[in-house]
Amino acid sequence: MKDQTNDESLNLRDQFSGTEEALLRDTLEGIQYATEFKSVLVESMESTRQIMNSEASSLMLLDEDTGDLFISMPTGPAKKDVMGKRVPKSKGIGGWVIENRRPYLSNDVSSSGKFFGELSEEFTTRSMICVPLINRSNNVIGVLQAINRRNNEEFTPHHIPVFQALASHVTAAIERSRQIDKLHDRLKEKDTIIAEIHHRIKNNLQVLSEQVNSELSGIEDEHAKSVLKDMGSRISSMSRLHDMLCEKDLKNEVDLGRYLKQLVVKIDEVMSSIHLKVKIRVEADHIEISQERALLCGLILNELMLNIYKHAFIRDDADANIEIQLRSVDESDISLSVSDNGVGLPEDFSLRKSSSVGMWVVEEMLKKLDATIKEVSEGGTRFSILFPKQRAD
Repeated sequence: MKDQTNDESLNLRDQFSGTEEALLRDTLEGIQYATEFKSVLVESMESTRQIMNSEASSLMLLDEDTGDLFISMPTGPAKKDVMGKRVPKSKGIGGWVIENRRPYLSNDVSSSGKFFGELSEEFTTRSMICVPLINRSNNVIGVLQAINRRNNEEFTPHHIPVFQALASHVTAAIERSRQIDKLHDRLKEKDTIIAEIHHRIKNNLQVLSEQVNSELSGIEDEHAKSVLKDMGSRISSMSRLHDMLCEKDLKNEVDLGRYLKQLVVKIDEVMSSIHLKVKIRVEADHIEISQERALLCGLILNELMLNIYKHAFIRDDADANIEIQLRSVDESDISLSVSDNGVGLPEDFSLRKSSSVGMWVVEEMLKKLDATIKEVSEGGTRFSILFPKQRAD
């Protein structure tokens, strides 16, 4: 049979047999569900081989930089030999298809003047059907080839519209996967930028903390020294969260229990060197929460613990204890309890009326958390806080 390059065969879709339509529909499902570029190529070539009943197939994509056609995903006995090989866009059957934007069919490529030649010594091309991949912008991005119809059968003009239908879906899948890959690349770039920002914030917080600590040794005024110590502890609370953000690869949520446990250790390291040694017990459920709300909880815990270290115990108290409990109440609420066995709160204590900067910080953070707090002073002090896992809209 002579080479088929005319346009008479391009509108024969109404001649599909029921079997061909069913096979085309079934094999296209795999292409439509594939999103990764490589998966799209694999599914496309498997579909080509099944629908065209060919010994081999190849997807040749156009390299926009060099203009060459490179074989992206071949199938068949010589696939390892031809994988990644290139053909000049102006050469071969693929080049002709791209230049003319038309399908090509030949059952005797050896006699065709358009055949570029064998790309593998292990395979002989007898027949070929080749169609262009044309995207929505009407640009040719490559060609799809089916090689050597099985059982020594021939390709016929009837197969061209079948192959074109397949090629249109393959083109759409390739374009879709490329767009997804671009989006993934952009997200990675943004993650890198955000990671750098977090790293710089962490370093700046560390510098501030070190500067505060260095200034302490030269200050004699006890009130000023106390203010600086509290400031340093608050900075450490924020710095610890930034450490966790970097460790968790910038996830939107952090493990609140783990964060608070690490924060307690840091606060105890600082405060036990200044005040008396306190035994601390932390019981925390695994609760995933947003970064913003975790920071608010950390600042609240920081202020409550500072207040306990400063006011709850006397110097010679050898049995000073702090107990912290973090519990998931239900699917929507969290409870945080901070208690001690110290001297207790003054009878007229009120969080809102307190002149302490630390208690003012607690009150402001509670508002941001949409939280409620109860104070109980019996055999020590207990602060019980209840707040929603997510901010109310």
